[in-house]
Amino acid sequence: MLPTIPSSTAAATVDAPLAPELVQRIAQALEAEASANTRRAYRADWQHYVRWCAGQQRRALRAAVDTVAAYVVALGAEGFAVSTIRRRVATISKAHGSQAPGAVNPARSHLVRGVVRGIWRTRGSGHGKGAAPILPGHVRSMVDELDGDTPRATRDRALVLFLLASGVRRSELAAITVADLDWSDPRGVVVSIQRSKTDQTGVGREVSITRGRNPSTCPVRALRAYLTAAGVQAGPVFRGIDRHGNVSDRGMTGAGVAYVVKAAGKLAGLSPAQVSPHGFRAGHVSARLAAGEDAAAVMDTTGHRSVAMLRRYDRASRRFRLDVSGALGL
Repeated sequence: MLPTIPSSTAAATVDAPLAPELVQRIAQALEAEASANTRRAYRADWQHYVRWCAGQQRRALRAAVDTVAAYVVALGAEGFAVSTIRRRVATISKAHGSQAPGAVNPARSHLVRGVVRGIWRTRGSGHGKGAAPILPGHVRSMVDELDGDTPRATRDRALVLFLLASGVRRSELAAITVADLDWSDPRGVVVSIQRSKTDQTGVGREVSITRGRNPSTCPVRALRAYLTAAGVQAGPVFRGIDRHGNVSDRGMTGAGVAYVVKAAGKLAGLSPAQVSPHGFRAGHVSARLAAGEDAAAVMDTTGHRSVAMLRRYDRASRRFRLDVSGALGL
């Protein structure tokens, strides 16, 4: 059962909707110093909140605490993920912080925080399951089903193998260009990640992908085969390809990457609902830690800032690590 707003705060704060230019100005302010994906999320979050307030005849800016709390309850009732709800509350908080310095920030109130916690507990998400890990066995099954030497087939094979081997985020993969690939070392390819979610200053990191022992699942060979088949010599590496085999000049979007991996998962007998680009990142971490690799080495590849964040993905490596029943004499 979702939390409800106490009756003492039930009165709506009626006011005229925000002027479109003010909505736009605040959205632009929220986008400062954020990644492209985060900027889009902030803009969408803010506009969704403003539309909801207009429909409820509530004031969106300098809002009453009950307005933000009621909005959070509405999000929970619509089934939004707790992570999305928290991000939207953070967006509202940022908007109020920039518009009313020193004033009470409704998004930081005890009531709003309590409602978010109530939804979190009701969902039973205290363990933060996150994306289902896509492990090497899953990817091998996908590759087995992705037959053919067409640009599209070679791209899809290269994409699923590259996602697992590199552990990159979908936004990082979409941003990779041919100039970011260094083929000078015979051991494999070095990929320069110029900017990421946790690296907004553009320090960058290098991801080394070694040649695989099995030619059919080698991510380096698969990438080479795709670039040759698609005739990609400069610009974005992973590109949209239509059903006629025409290769776009533009790079894939995050949504396009998700479509490819879900389709590949379905071919391999997996539920598309359980397959996501982030699942490959989770599988990369889980598989390497299960193989006994040092957490610092994994973080060097994935760009994680803390071991605590890394361990959120480390589920497969901890399953049945010890013979508990045997130790208990059962």
